[in-house]
Amino acid sequence: MKVRPNFNYKSATAWGTLLTAIATGGIGILTSLGVVVKQTDATTIYGAITAVVSLFTTLGILTTSTDKQGGNNVQK
Repeated sequence: MKVRPNFNYKSATAWGTLLTAIATGGIGILTSLGVVVKQTDATTIYGAITAVVSLFTTLGILTTSTDKQGGNNVQK
């Protein structure tokens, strides 16, 4: 049995959401361990994530639409 993850790997929105969730989790873990993470540092991390995703979108590596063609998403 082959398992296929339901992740649109070409979607800029999907990658932005995933990377932001990972960064948020990492900051949460650091905070729970007693490491002080300033708001400016967190903003810089989120800004870098947005910049990288935007760059990949501009280069055509990622797309801006998360809708898959066909399947249940076809409007009638």
